[in-house]
Amino acid sequence: MKITLSLLTAIAITASSSHAAIIISQYVETDSGTTPKGIELWNTGTEEIDFSISNLVVNKGVNGQALAEDFTLNIGTIAANEVIVIGTSDMGTYMDTTFGDGTAGSSSVQYYEEGFTFNGDDSLSVVVGGVTQDVFGTPETDPGSTWSGSGVSTQNSNIALASGITTGDLDGWTDPSERFTTVNTTPSETGGLEGFGVAPVLIPEPSAAVLGAFGLLALLRRRR
Repeated sequence: MKITLSLLTAIAITASSSHAAIIISQYVETDSGTTPKGIELWNTGTEEIDFSISNLVVNKGVNGQALAEDFTLNIGTIAANEVIVIGTSDMGTYMDTTFGDGTAGSSSVQYYEEGFTFNGDDSLSVVVGGVTQDVFGTPETDPGSTWSGSGVSTQNSNIALASGITTGDLDGWTDPSERFTTVNTTPSETGGLEGFGVAPVLIPEPSAAVLGAFGLLALLRRRR
């Protein structure tokens, strides 16, 4: 289970997360052959996004080149705190197998097949309604074969969003460990796509009453 927001962090957050926003919550680049390759996108806000109104575009920058449109979604919706998965055909097969209980699978978790060809040194960006939501890697920069740091690599890996991150990175990064943790480094093997299609757990913001109670408690302690 992916835990992405602690209670203390939730208390500190205000309206910044109340609007719809899409970020990359999981990424896979195969360790063998050409697949699987794909991303999971998470709506971290409280509003449903209608892609027929606000088109979703995934851009890709190859080997340090400028970002260019690689995938466009102009149908369907994504509810608040839900995910969609975009990736190669074997990712859909994986989710059908993993959630093959008649109530879940590649259709129910909103899987969209796309023959992604990105490698560990390619950058990505996610744009919704013409507004950039998240950047993966550093556009127009070639890191060699991979971006890596603190045991996290964008090559040959299944990586997931780290705990406490609920907003996109708009200027990119060179160290993926700033945002991601390694799920495994054998994504081509059975079970290698662990976590895909499962929405991160977002602890809801506390109510006004809860915040008021915290404030009263702090005041009482100060008076003592």
